[in-house]
Parts: sequence; C-alpha cells; structure tokens
Amino acid sequence: MTDRPRVGIVGVYPPPIGGVSIHIQRLMAGCRDNGIRCIVFDVSRRLKKVPGVYNIVRVSDWPRILFSPQDIVHIHTTNMNWKIPSIFCYLAIIKGARLVFSCHSLIYRPQDFSPLGRRMMKMMLKTASHCIAVNAEMKEKLVSMGARPDKVIVLTPYLPPLIKEEEIAEIPPEVWPFMKGHKPLLSANGSAIYKFNGEDLYGIDMCIDLCAALKSIYPGVGLVFCLQNISDYDYFHELKRKIAEKGIEDNFLFQTKPCQFYPVLMKSDIFVRPTNTDGDAISLREALYLKVPSVASDAVPRPEGTAIFKSRDTAGFIDCVKEVWENYADHKKRVEYLSMPDVLGEILAIYRRVAGESSES
Repeated sequence: MTDRPRVGIVGVYPPPIGGVSIHIQRLMAGCRDNGIRCIVFDVSRRLKKVPGVYNIVRVSDWPRILFSPQDIVHIHTTNMNWKIPSIFCYLAIIKGARLVFSCHSLIYRPQDFSPLGRRMMKMMLKTASHCIAVNAEMKEKLVSMGARPDKVIVLTPYLPPLIKEEEIAEIPPEVWPFMKGHKPLLSANGSAIYKFNGEDLYGIDMCIDLCAALKSIYPGVGLVFCLQNISDYDYFHELKRKIAEKGIEDNFLFQTKPCQFYPVLMKSDIFVRPTNTDGDAISLREALYLKVPSVASDAVPRPEGTAIFKSRDTAGFIDCVKEVWENYADHKKRVEYLSMPDVLGEILAIYRRVAGESSES
C-alpha cells in the first residue's frame, strides 16, 4: 500500500463558495494534514493565488496541469457537467493514474444527456476505480449510466470546518449586530439565485413568507440569508420589494458577500433549507455538525436529526419551524447527540487503497 499517494483533485476551489468548492478546499487541507501529496486543478473562471491550486484559465498553469504526475485523479462534478471532467479522465489515462469520480448532484435523468454526453459519462464511470455518490438514489442513477455497482459507494460529501479567525473576520460587520439583535435567529443560504421547474430553487420566497409569519408571533425574529451570487438581479429586486411589502425590512437580511457560511451558523438558533431539489446539502450537514436544529424540505432524503416538511408547502414550512422553536430544548438535545461519519478518513483510505492497487499492477 502506498502511504503517500500523489492526488490531483479536479473541481472548483473557492471562490466561488459553494458546497462542492468548500468540500474540495477541506479535502485538500485534510490530505496535506495526513501526509498525502495533493494539488487541485481548479476549473472555475476565477483566478486565485493559493499554493498547490492550478487554474485551467491561466495558461502558465497548463504545464503543471498537463504534465504533473499523479497516482490518482479525483474528479468532482455535478449534474450534466461532463466536458471538462472527460478531458481530465483522458489525462488520467495518459498519465497512468487511477480515476476516482465524485458526483455531488444529479437532478437530470440519464436520457436528458446528449448522445455524446451519455457516451462520455459512461466512459468515465467505467474507467473509475471508485465512484462516490452522495445518496442511494444517485448510486442507482450512476449504475444505470454505466458504473459498476461494486465500484460505487455512498458517502456524504460533508467535511467539518477548521474554525479560522480570518474566515470569521470576513463576515461583513453589519451582520453581527443584526444577529445579536434578533431572537429567534434563523439562517439560510444558497450559492446563487436559481429557478428549478419554474420555482425558486433555494426557497428564498418561502423564507420571506416564513419571516413575515413568525414576526406576528415573535416580533424580534431575524433571518439571515447568505447568498454567494445574486445572478438574477430582476428576481432579487422582486424579492426585496416583497420584503418591504411585508414590513420585515428590519427582520430579514441578505448577506451577499462571498464568504464562509459556518460563522453565521455558529450564532444561529435554527437553520432552514426549503429547497425544491438538492444534493447532499453541505450547509445542512454543517448545521447539524455545529448542533444547530435544522428544518428542511423533503425534496431529497435528509440526514438524521432534520425536521422535515413537504417541498414547496409554505404553510407546512412555517408550522415546522414554529414547532422546532416551541420545543427548542428537545430539538437541541436531539442534534447534540448526533454522530458524524469520518468522511475524510474514508476518502483517504480509498486513495491509499487505489494507489496501492496501482503500484501492484
């Protein structure tokens, strides 16, 4: 077995900040803390100066991307993003590296891929030594697309944060007095403004309705919605008008600076996740890890300890949050006794096992 394999991680490194990019950032740090040599091939369009992170849009990084030796190439992808992953799959084959493939979300059916996309996904899945799916449903989809069942493991992508003062300091200063001045304090987040099936994917509209309904019972309620990228300014302004119409401008705060979410979670009473589709939401796992009672839709299977309501059912959402707050001590106790799997340890074990198999072949 190779104890110090060379790993090349393919995916987005923050910024932008999102579930996958945070996973990759923490995975890279975990590799290095455990003696595994690791670099990241960043596929985002944002350049960053981080040691060991090489960006595909920076031409000066291409020699390192193309020619650096790896024992393992670990590709992270979502949905139908197959073009860049397939390039790195071929690079792994050329370099003689083993391929590990992580799929973080797959909200489309296999038949929704183009014919070329289906062929490339099938090639990548068959080439991979291991495929990591975030839930059993995704495992079934990957198998239907060509992955070998015995090569697919189900593993949450959540890796705990390393609490850093500099990341806490990145939270805009106006957020802290808002959070301190409201009770109960709720938080929610999203990577950007998206519509899925014509509806607000992250349920920002539902959070506004929730805040307005709770204010009539708890005048001091506050809700912080951390939004990494506005993306749709017309809809964003529509949401701001809705906040004003409902008279909750002093109770609802958009935090739109790209920064880590966990400092906000650490000060929250309740985390809410009213999405109408999802992967294995990192922020929900983070909330439970930080012992914050959490409410989420039933759009996808949710982790143990989550209070669940029917997706896009605003009345059910409001009732669920009210129940959690009215019985807060019970919900707090429930999340305090939750145990979390050692995801980093399992991934590192896969790396060492795969690298060992490579050295023996």
